[in-house]
Amino acid sequence: METPDLYIIAELRKGCITQETYELLSFAHVIGRKRKPVFLMLGKKVEEQARKISQRTGCDSLVLMAEHLEHYNALSYAHALMEILQKESSAWVCLPHTSMGYDLAPRLAVLLKAACITGVESVGDGSLDRPIHSGRFIEEIVPKTPRVVVTVLPGAFRPCEETSGPAGAVRVIEAAFTELPSQTLGTDESIHRDSALKDAEVIVSGGRGLGKKENISLIKELAAVFPRSAVGASRSACDLGWFEHKQQVGTTGQTVSPRLYIACGISGAFQHVSGMRGAQTIVAINTDIRAPIFQVAHYCIVEDLTTFIPLLIEATNRTLPSR
Repeated sequence: METPDLYIIAELRKGCITQETYELLSFAHVIGRKRKPVFLMLGKKVEEQARKISQRTGCDSLVLMAEHLEHYNALSYAHALMEILQKESSAWVCLPHTSMGYDLAPRLAVLLKAACITGVESVGDGSLDRPIHSGRFIEEIVPKTPRVVVTVLPGAFRPCEETSGPAGAVRVIEAAFTELPSQTLGTDESIHRDSALKDAEVIVSGGRGLGKKENISLIKELAAVFPRSAVGASRSACDLGWFEHKQQVGTTGQTVSPRLYIACGISGAFQHVSGMRGAQTIVAINTDIRAPIFQVAHYCIVEDLTTFIPLLIEATNRTLPSR
């Protein structure tokens, strides 16, 4: 197995490799590292998933396997990863900007004495770029250390295509157990989550710009026009009690990739945008022409949604075939 200059820490959800993991390989290609990345995978019985990722990408995979790594625990994961990473005098370590990624990344950076750059959404001329101040500005960061730890926003890069070349090698290492201050005993799925948003081809989301709770009916009526649709929301709208938290889209909610995403009265804080930027087509309706949501939208409507949505529903009903 060739020594890499970039490691990708794979994330598993319900025992399967996440889309965000494959997006990291596209990020690695964009920054142009010299050698193929190596995927690092941690868990109890994950060798089969490691083979899948090596077959799809052609990259080598290194599996750190142990009973105590079955469930994510920041201390356990960091300790196990250091068995590999501390041997590297210069390397990049990439993680998805998920709850696991932004918890684990700073721990690794401290242990490695590395630069830590989180929430990256694009690559500039020698810089890593990320949104700040709710997406109103882009910060360009140039790492100056030989070791760098990076988290990449979900949806910022397209998942890599399946390679037609040979599969990468898979190597399994038994991770040593060390007594640590905390231990994760298990995980349970939140009762506040369902599959409606994940499975939807069209998502209509409402934000604080709806003005009042009664206007949620407009969001529901618009969503009902489309087959395989669902209603989403911004965090601020959920915090107001207008929507259930299982409908929240964003870094603290759900990450979605529908064919069509309609954002109604949503300003576009990067926490929300990172959860929906993977949509094929994004339509934004907002009265504020400077709203950050317009920077990522394919179609921008500067209009009062209470006026525009009824007209959109009427026009869509005329256009779509009856169901």
